[in-house]
Amino acid sequence: MRSIIATIIFLVITIVLSIISLPFAIIDRSGKSYLWFARIWAKIFLALYGIRLKVEGVHHISKSEHYVFASNHTSYADIPAILGGIPHDIRLVLRSSLTLVPIWGWALLVSPMIIINRSSPAKAKRTLAGAVQKIRDGASVLLFPEGTRTPDGRLQEFKRGAFHIAYQSGAKVLPVALIGTYDVLPRQKKMPKSGMNVIVRIGAALEADSTLVSDREKEMDLMKQCEAAVSNLLSS
Repeated sequence: MRSIIATIIFLVITIVLSIISLPFAIIDRSGKSYLWFARIWAKIFLALYGIRLKVEGVHHISKSEHYVFASNHTSYADIPAILGGIPHDIRLVLRSSLTLVPIWGWALLVSPMIIINRSSPAKAKRTLAGAVQKIRDGASVLLFPEGTRTPDGRLQEFKRGAFHIAYQSGAKVLPVALIGTYDVLPRQKKMPKSGMNVIVRIGAALEADSTLVSDREKEMDLMKQCEAAVSNLLSS
């Protein structure tokens, strides 16, 4: 019953915050105003469902640097956990289908978040180039290198796109392990489960091996380092 009531309230709050955030997102192109609303939205989600959030490894984040955060992807609950738990100026890379959600999706369209259209390789490539520029301009970007939510809670194979962004922008990669979000809202379920524990665990920064010759080799090296780091963070 709690989950049903929480879901109704959360849907109403999502609509209200989306409408309020629209003019702020349009006027404040730095993205900071929208991110403030997004964090409020995330914390309301966590509070309504009684989710106890614990964040580990914040000391790995320097306020003076910008990063590519690379996280496992288990659930739609990942986004509130990340926004509520990572104290940094971040832009999430989100798939374009989310913008089709009425009102909330419209707010995403004018937000500083990075929308990727995977149906077109050319559009996806432009999106990655835009993410590189955002990092060079001083923002950090969070991606899910698995590409989609896990069907069973287990870590899936990483893809190279996130690490192309990291290498081309010169940013360090911070691996992130989300623990417990799959139990909150697995892919097969429509409604979050209340009263769960969630951990956002941040690992030490990673950089490409400078002795490697080609850009592709360096990106692949970063990818392998990060996949191993996230796996270790999940099991530690």
